This record gives sequence, structure tokens and C-alpha cells, in this order.
Amino acid sequence: MSKIASLVAILFLSFASFVAQATGDSKAADLLAQARAALGGEKPLAKVQGLSCAGTLQRLAGDRQIGGELTLDLQLPDKMLRSESISPMGDGALVVTDQGINGDAVLRRAKTLNAPAGMIIRMPPAPAPGSDAEAQALRNSRAEMARLTVALLLVAPPSLPLEFAYAGEAEAADGKADVINVKGPASFVAQLFLDKATHRPLMLSYKGVAPQVRVQTQRGPAPDGADAHGRGDDGAAAGAPPVVDINMFLDDYKPVDGLMLPHHITRAVDGKTNEEWTFTSIKVNPSFKPDTFSAK
Repeated sequence: MSKIASLVAILFLSFASFVAQATGDSKAADLLAQARAALGGEKPLAKVQGLSCAGTLQRLAGDRQIGGELTLDLQLPDKMLRSESISPMGDGALVVTDQGINGDAVLRRAKTLNAPAGMIIRMPPAPAPGSDAEAQALRNSRAEMARLTVALLLVAPPSLPLEFAYAGEAEAADGKADVINVKGPASFVAQLFLDKATHRPLMLSYKGVAPQVRVQTQRGPAPDGADAHGRGDDGAAAGAPPVVDINMFLDDYKPVDGLMLPHHITRAVDGKTNEEWTFTSIKVNPSFKPDTFSAK
């Protein structure tokens, strides 16, 4: 994560004394038009109905760093799937997880491959259908899809209409950024930072629950009263996760089918970088398999 040090400086921005103007103000519209032109233009972006991004990920889990493979599939208006294959214990056991959304359905599934004999890898189950937990998971997945759609394509997904308003100018030691407030249903709030030099998206900032890796391992039968949620991968007792500042940084823009798309994305949680994605392949408007977004 060597590239992150300079980017994290963006967290210490000094805002100009601007007051966010009414939704749809001309300043926000002009900035978004410039940004879309920098990514390839309004018309080419409007033709994008899907993306498939594949590459690697690095993530902090407690005091350890784990790595694996990542695929992010996005299909407008309301489908998203994030698939990961990681080896959390570094012993050859592979945990494959899929998380996402298909309309009103939450997608969440997991399986373990190559686990040593006698080892059990426990993960939290999917929320029960119709439960409050499922409703919250649905809101979270819609919000995550909206954030990715705005960051990658500078548009709101049709399934979650968003409003954009100019918020001012931000300045860091390595450059300046125009800031746009993004708001939507279900208390959706974010800030989009556009590089003043290139006009490309530089960062998306929002508040959310700190992502947690909770993979519990044991050999042999679980002890009486054992709970898969009792301890996380770092061995810490589980509890209500706090709401913190999360910043998603975008860089390493490369041409893909006439568009300029970021191939490197990092997330900083509460000021500390905890996840990095490096895409080696991005496909625009791919032909997804019929069961890509199914709850298989």
C-alpha cells in the first residue's frame, strides 16, 4: 500500500468558506460535466450499463495483512456482486465469499475450499428473510452500489436517485479538489472530490460501519456454547461496530473502450488504510452469465 501515504493527506483538507447551494446548481452541474468529459464524455458514459472488474485485493485483518482475488460486477439499474477469494490463515484454506444485491434481494454466500482436516472456518450467516437485519443489509448494499456507480461512472444508479450540490474547494499539500455533496434516499450522504487539474474523481468520502473480517477457525467440534460471532479474525470480542469516516481513493486511470477508468482503489477507515484493490482487467458492458446475480 505504498501509494497511500500521499493520498491520505487528502483527509486533512481545508475547505473554502462556501455554503452548499441548492440541488442541481450550475456549479455542480458544470463540474460534473467537466469530470465526465475527462472520463470519456457524456455519451460514452451514458452507454455503460455494466462493468466487470477483476484483480487482487489486500486487506488488514487485525494486525495481519491478507490478500486474495477480487471480482466486482455491476449491472444497472440494480445489480452488483463483489466476489472475493482469500486465504485468511495463510495455510492454504481458501474462503470464497459473494456479497451484493439484485433488485430487492440481498446476495450473500460463502464457502471454504482446501481446509485442512479437522478445521472449521465459521462466518456469520446471511440475515433471515424479512428480518430487520435483512432490511439493513439491503440498504447497505444499495448504498454501496450507489457509491461505486458515482465514483466510477459519475452517475446515480436508476435504483437510487441522487442529488448533487457544490460544497466548495478543498486543498492539500499535493493539490486541490472541487467538492460536491451527494445526497439521496435512506439518509444516503457522501462527498465527491474531483481533482482540479484532471477533473477526474479523486476520492469519495462517507460515514459508515467499519468493515470487519470475522472468520473464526477451530479444529474439531465446537465447544459447548460456542458462537461463530464470538470472536473475529483478530481475536477481539465482537460488538456493535462503530460508525466512522470512510474514504475511498481512486487513481491509476487507464483507457478502457474509450473511457478512462481507475484501476487502483483504496479505502481508509477512520484515517487508517485497511483495503486496497488493484484491477488487472475491466470490461465495459460485458455479457454476464444468467446466474451471475442469483442467490445460488
